[in-house]
This record gives sequence, structure tokens and C-alpha cells, in this order.
Amino acid sequence: MKNGLLILILSVLTLSACATGRPNINSATKNKGEKEVTEVVQAEGLAAILNNDLLDAKKRALGEAQRNAVEMTVGVYVNAATRVEKALMVDQQILSKTNGYIKKYKILKEGREGDLYKIRIEALVKIEAVNKDLNLLGLMVTPSPTTSNLRIGIVIKDHVDGVPGNEGISAIALSDKLLNLQYKIIAINEIAAAEKNLKADDLLNNLDQQKKVGEMTKADVIITGNALSSFNTDQGLGGLVSYRATISFKVVQIKQAALIYSNSFSSGGVSTTREAASREALKRAAAIAAEDLVRVLDQRLKTFNLISVSVKNVASLNQLDAVVKGLRDMIEVRSTQTESLSQGIAEIKVGAEIKNLPAIAQKLETKVAGIKMKVITVTNNSITAEIQ
Repeated sequence: MKNGLLILILSVLTLSACATGRPNINSATKNKGEKEVTEVVQAEGLAAILNNDLLDAKKRALGEAQRNAVEMTVGVYVNAATRVEKALMVDQQILSKTNGYIKKYKILKEGREGDLYKIRIEALVKIEAVNKDLNLLGLMVTPSPTTSNLRIGIVIKDHVDGVPGNEGISAIALSDKLLNLQYKIIAINEIAAAEKNLKADDLLNNLDQQKKVGEMTKADVIITGNALSSFNTDQGLGGLVSYRATISFKVVQIKQAALIYSNSFSSGGVSTTREAASREALKRAAAIAAEDLVRVLDQRLKTFNLISVSVKNVASLNQLDAVVKGLRDMIEVRSTQTESLSQGIAEIKVGAEIKNLPAIAQKLETKVAGIKMKVITVTNNSITAEIQ
């Protein structure tokens, strides 16, 4: 009995020791019945023939071919700068696990070429497992698009004790803060004129009206909202008056008619009169909102400078790799990120200025090595093409 208990304890300790070895990432496993996502890749491997041992050379060449198949997958989904920066991590945590990512393979061609053994294989690579591990390592990074000069319109309606204000205190406070940071602010009276010409009766809430006013004033972004200032107290303040203000706002990107951010902030104001205290509360609430906008506005707007490239009829990762390399070679393109490849359709995000979209579309038909492509549609921020 004691011997059996001792053996059990030793077994548990042995398993625990194995589980606490060098950390590694385990690929995703599929539940029973789920379809595993794979893609076809063709890759080559070379190995030097040592001591005329062809069997050993073939084994090493096959391992190299499998590694190259997985590396092509990594190259498609990880942008070039990240791949170089994190080369050691990719080698240790991804490429060292080649066998775990290849579902099956077949040898297309093999043989001796001088002092080398060369193998070409067609492999089914488990791209979902590769992508999950890349994501866990923090390597699936969205490309950073280039910045642009943005025109911003601001429509904030003030209310004091339930009565609409006409001084534009909150809008002016927001404008001043953004102007100091070199944003281009559309004059409040210009927005008001467009609102009047459009007869917009619900500009704060109607996305269609916001888009039309934005187009009329050539705005890239419109910030709309309400600022409410209400009496708080005049007790125990030594003759002073306290007001409380709350500002709620939304940020709309005009071209895509998309809500990209919203928030609300509150602050108090104290002064000698109700009017002065209400104004102070509005200014302080707007100042807090402006600080928040400064923190997130540029980051949120940058995502709308990305170009979406959709490519149809992608037969293999080799073809997708050629398309991605073609995009990366374009002088107009700053970075790329392959988001998905499903049922022959690849979705790629390209970091580039929107004004260069026509040039990128044109080059897709002429600059992708070994592949004939046709551009089907070009919109404000997207390209749809197909492999012929």
C-alpha cells in the first residue's frame, strides 16, 4: 500500500515537472465535428549531401520545405517590419513547430542537383492554428496608416437650467483646444449656415443630416452633442453659486458616415452669479471632453485612412503571397495586414493615403509578379480585384 502511494506521488510530481518546462504556445485544437481551416502551399527545400548520404539529405530538405511552407504563411499575415523586428520570436515559437502546422503534404518533385538534394512539396497548412499563435504572440498588428490634414466641424448645443443657450460656450472651448493642436476647425457660423440651408431639424441625432452638412462644409469629421448646465447650490459657499454641467458628444466620420467615438463628462463651476457659474461649469466640462478627444481622436481617425483590398479567386497561399509582396513593393503603400483568406477570397488592409488609391488599383493589374489580375471596383476606400 505504501509503495503504491509512493509511486502515485512520484508520477504526479513527474507530470508537474514536465508541465513547467520552457513556456511555449500550443496551437488551437478543433472540437470534434468542426472543420479545420487549411490552405494549399507549394514550397521548396534544399539540403547539402554529406558523405553521400542521400536519405539524410532528403530528410533535411523535406524539413526545410515544410518550414518554408509555414514561413510563407507567416509572411502573408505578418507585416514585414514586424517580421524583421520579431524574427527570433517567430523562429523559436512558430517555425520550430513546423510539424504541428502542416496537416499533410505530398512531394511534387525531388532529386539530386549536384551536391544538393532538392524537394518541392504541396502542403496543407493549418492557417487558423498559425494565426492564433501569431496573435497570442502579439504579432498580428494592424498597419499604421498615414495621417492627413483633417477638417473638423463642431456642433454642441448648450442648455442652462433647461433653456437653450446661444453663445456656443462648449463648442468654442472644444474648438480652441483642437486649434492649439493644429487641427483644422470649421467656423461655427459656417456649420450653422449649412445646417440652415439643409433645413436640418435634428442634426445632433440624424446621421444622414450630419453627413450632408459635413459634405457641404467639406468636413472630414463632425463632433455633435449636448451640454447641460444646471443649478447645484448656493448654500454654504460664502455667497458664491455652484453649477453642474454635463457634456455628451459623438464623433462621426463623414465619408463612411460612421460613428467612431462617443463619450460624456461632467464638471462643476463656482462663481459670484448664476450666469457666471453656469458658464464656468460648461467650460470645465468641455475642457475635460477636449482632453479626452485629444487622447483618442487621432488614433480613431487613422483607422479610416486604411484601404481595404479584397482579392477573389485566390487558389493558394502562394498566390496570396505574390499579391501581398506586390502591394508591399508599391511606393504608395506603407504597410499591409492580411485579415483573412476564406473560400478563395483574401481580405487585406493596406496602410496608405486615400489619395493614392487609384494608383494602387492600377498597379495591382500590372505589378504583381506572375499573376494576372483585374480590378473590378474602386470605391472611396476600397479595391476589389480578382485573379484571372
